[in-house]
Amino acid sequence: MPDKRVDFYVGEAGCLIWIAPRSLGGLGPAGIARVWEGESDQSNDKVEDLVRRGVMMPMSLYQDDGYSVRFVLGDLTAQEEAEWVARAVWKLDVPCGEVLVSGILTPDFEREFRDIVPAEEAGSYWAGAYVSVPPGSYRVEVTSYPPGDLTSGWGMITDSRSFGRHPGLAPEKRRAWFERTRPCEAPPAWLDDDPDDGNLFVDFIVRLMPLVDAPPVPRFEDDGCIGWEFRKPELFPLGIRSKIAS
Repeated sequence: MPDKRVDFYVGEAGCLIWIAPRSLGGLGPAGIARVWEGESDQSNDKVEDLVRRGVMMPMSLYQDDGYSVRFVLGDLTAQEEAEWVARAVWKLDVPCGEVLVSGILTPDFEREFRDIVPAEEAGSYWAGAYVSVPPGSYRVEVTSYPPGDLTSGWGMITDSRSFGRHPGLAPEKRRAWFERTRPCEAPPAWLDDDPDDGNLFVDFIVRLMPLVDAPPVPRFEDDGCIGWEFRKPELFPLGIRSKIAS
């Protein structure tokens, strides 16, 4: 399977990032919206049911900012492997060969779905975009990165007074963490909130790999979203540059 990488921006995010085959498991955009709103008349069409069946992967965010996505078919770089602070892992069935990445899911999603187009390198999309892949079943990993992490993992490490604490995430001030783990390096400009001209940073990587063995069933939130796994990287994250110009 050939490697593939595409960077793009999703502008409208209702405190959500979700991944699904563009065929939406045969439910269609109106059907998916009804399930999300809790209005489906099918007893097995709850959000968690769709996740378990490999129809969609929704993950909640703590605010509704837009975000930059890197879609990866293949391996991550060493930096991409090292710097994530939150991760969700599950599976998707993609018989249509098109994977949708979106940030909105409203009662009007049938109309909004028409605005979702193929992702182009460095493209910007209001409702989301989709990427072509070989049809099949995939293991899907969604990883989140500073400085723009929207999962609260970064906040629980660097601002626990505002975000609270999480088991295994030792709080530490950003400057102290950087100096402790990278004593001979120049700090990134964003560490001190300095303007940083150039490209955006990657907020999320959506990585697909052919499904060999099913991953463990994820932890679910009350609304059926997949719960994030959090971690504190060993080295202070420098941020992963996107190909999208700021």
